[in-house]
Amino acid sequence: MAAVSVGITPSIISNTYSAPITLQIKGLTAGDTVVVQKFIDANTNGVLDSRDPLWQQFSLTDGQATVIGGVTNFNVPGDTDNVSGQITAQLYLQNDFSQTLVGKYLFVVSSPAGHFTPLTNSFSITNFGFAQKFTGKVMNNGTNVPYASVLLFQPSSGGGGGGGGMNPQGGAVADLSGDYTIKAPPGTYALVPLSFNFVSSVGSAPNFTLSSGQTLVTNLSNSFITATQSISGKLVDANNSSLGIPGVLMALESSNSFLAVSSTDTNGNFNVPVVADQWKVQPSEQSLDTHGYLASQNKLNVSTASGSVSGLSIALPKATALFYGTVKDNSGNPLTHVQLYSSDQVTGNYQDNGVYTDPNGNYVALALAGTWRIGVSSDSNPAFANYIFSQGTQTNVSAGQAIQNNFTAIVATNQITGNVQFNGNPVSSVQEFAYATINGTFYQAQADTDSSGNYALNVPNGAWSVNVNCQGGNNSLDSILGSGNYQCPSTQSVNITNNNGVANFIVQPCNGVQISTTSLQNGQVNTYYSVFLNGSSCSGNLTWSVNDPQNFPPGLTLGSNGQIFGTPSTAGTYNFSVNANDNNGHSANQGLSLMIIGTPLQVTSSFLLNATNGISYNQTLQASGGTPPYNWSIPSFSAPLPPNLTLGSNGVLSGTPTTNGTFYFDVIVTDTVNNSVEKDGLVLNVVNPPPAALVITNNSLPNGNVGALYNAQLAVTGGQPPYYWSLAIGSANPPPGLVINPNGFISGTPTSSGLFSFKVQATDVNSSSTNKVFAVLINPRPILLFSGWQANHLQMQLIGGSNQNYTIQATTNVSVPNWVLLVVTNSPTASSFIVTDPNPTNSQRFYRALIGP
Repeated sequence: MAAVSVGITPSIISNTYSAPITLQIKGLTAGDTVVVQKFIDANTNGVLDSRDPLWQQFSLTDGQATVIGGVTNFNVPGDTDNVSGQITAQLYLQNDFSQTLVGKYLFVVSSPAGHFTPLTNSFSITNFGFAQKFTGKVMNNGTNVPYASVLLFQPSSGGGGGGGGMNPQGGAVADLSGDYTIKAPPGTYALVPLSFNFVSSVGSAPNFTLSSGQTLVTNLSNSFITATQSISGKLVDANNSSLGIPGVLMALESSNSFLAVSSTDTNGNFNVPVVADQWKVQPSEQSLDTHGYLASQNKLNVSTASGSVSGLSIALPKATALFYGTVKDNSGNPLTHVQLYSSDQVTGNYQDNGVYTDPNGNYVALALAGTWRIGVSSDSNPAFANYIFSQGTQTNVSAGQAIQNNFTAIVATNQITGNVQFNGNPVSSVQEFAYATINGTFYQAQADTDSSGNYALNVPNGAWSVNVNCQGGNNSLDSILGSGNYQCPSTQSVNITNNNGVANFIVQPCNGVQISTTSLQNGQVNTYYSVFLNGSSCSGNLTWSVNDPQNFPPGLTLGSNGQIFGTPSTAGTYNFSVNANDNNGHSANQGLSLMIIGTPLQVTSSFLLNATNGISYNQTLQASGGTPPYNWSIPSFSAPLPPNLTLGSNGVLSGTPTTNGTFYFDVIVTDTVNNSVEKDGLVLNVVNPPPAALVITNNSLPNGNVGALYNAQLAVTGGQPPYYWSLAIGSANPPPGLVINPNGFISGTPTSSGLFSFKVQATDVNSSSTNKVFAVLINPRPILLFSGWQANHLQMQLIGGSNQNYTIQATTNVSVPNWVLLVVTNSPTASSFIVTDPNPTNSQRFYRALIGP
């Protein structure tokens, strides 16, 4: 075996590098498996030592990649080449924020079977060359903290400062002296240091504004708390608890806004230093994506109030299905690093929120068998703040299935702005969301209010329904004002047509159970529908249900949270009643009407069969969508139908055409709710009746004789003259000496006797053809043999062919012949004849046999 080598291309990248890096391993045994481990080279000495934490781990097998339903999951590294004994893997670092921290790294490639000595390669991530930067030291109680990680957060829109509602935008690993440098675009950020021996106070992290070209020195000295306890356990495969999941980042958040991090070791074990608090334990979903595992929707809550917690086992399933597709703008341009999610909609157990598009706008999201939803995450890249994305779909998924779902983004050129108040005071950090159906696709925009209660939603043209988030999440009125203390404000409609809109909300104090939704926007067959019913109560969260489910639109579901969602399957107007119950003895009912419009009305007939002059014609035009039945007509501005044809209101085009030609005309179809659509330029050709079939009329061909001129004429009827005759392909040849002429005349002088069978073909001017087999008998040359004198007469034998006329003539002088008829003979069965000359007048007599007459 050749020496094993490892290459990383490129080996140095910036923290904004969006393309994958290539890891290539050569010199392997065919089908060999290797383990790839990535360590932070904390002291940057290029050598793996005890201070270098495991940051990532995965396995690669020669010739293998993760494929489900014929689609490759490119989030899981696999072999992408076809070279035996060589592995070429693409690593998408930008899909996992933790893998883009500025610093030095070591890739260690080893063989579980001991086929080669582990190989180590260096890899570096540098700061992108922004003109402004943060720099400083990481300290704790006046002491430098070596090799700490510093994360750069940017508060999300309307987020209330500190660590709440923030998105990581960058990060770096500090050196031995605790020094760090992070370059970034101008903006407002919070800096949070992390170290494996400390707990970080995210909630108290102050915000800093970085100006253009500025170097902002920021020493981080009050963000650490020394860990006093720990949470430990193992991350395992749900189907095999002995199989640990290695190299996965564990990020733990506490109820007091503390953050603690660690990563699983090579066997899936983790040990996270913490302090006494209530902690949410959850592995990084981006790290899990590298292994093809799903995350739990419900984070494990662990209390360390009484001391350290150990022995935890977090079992996660490996994906058995996936979603895939593209995210592009409405001009078809791919959008890179857009975050998506997939989630189980029935059990609520598992999800995949670590999905990002690659440089070509492609994505892969994980799933299991069941009912799942795929969509664009609200925590997507801030670079897309001025876009709105088409909403995802909910579908039933089978194991081994790959489901394609493409998303389209529209640039939001306008704004809906407003203010939210309660009891005369602004409500900050509450989410507003607006939804609209644009060109048959459902879109949603959202933003949070600032400290003055103001918000701004970026939207394109459309009819928008604007709401305040009353229930669900930290940015809901329930979380801010307290459940039961307010009435959820009603939806407001704002029409945007190249203009900005306003929707202000005054939240009223609670006054029992009230349902504020009294009307619903229309839905459309086969188009995803989503709307939230609004209601309020003083006594708790509302639980929603349908009083008369038999009247509810097929394909839609009313969730207990008040969301009507799904894909309607049947058009119609549905009248039903809903109930809102606060689970404390109070409820209210509300009658609603929802119209489901059919798919857009359209004429689906685009091709008409030819009509034949003088023959009855009947064809039914086809339409789809709208609300059947349909009514058809010819508009007044259209050219007329072919003479003697009519179009019935039922769409039947019928009659007996009388004129040849090509006719163009328009039609209009109207459904029962008076939706109309026109189809321009239908084409109908009226042609002559087809000619009769070709038939060769010869029943047989005449016999011939060797040495005698032969002539026979083939004949055909039907088709369209002129005709062309030939020997059919694959046929035996005609008798030697005879030829079939293109005009059907068989001629020539036979040279061999016998019965000859062959097939002729006739072709008309339209290339229609027919053929027929004939048998021609060619008789040999006739022979006269002298038999002798017989009682005053001369006798001879004629040898020829049966059923052939022969003429025997006699003369006394061949020099000056005077041939006289002796006899004409023919036998239908015999080929030999006895000929007698009864009155020979001279002892010298000459005889000859002629073929014929």
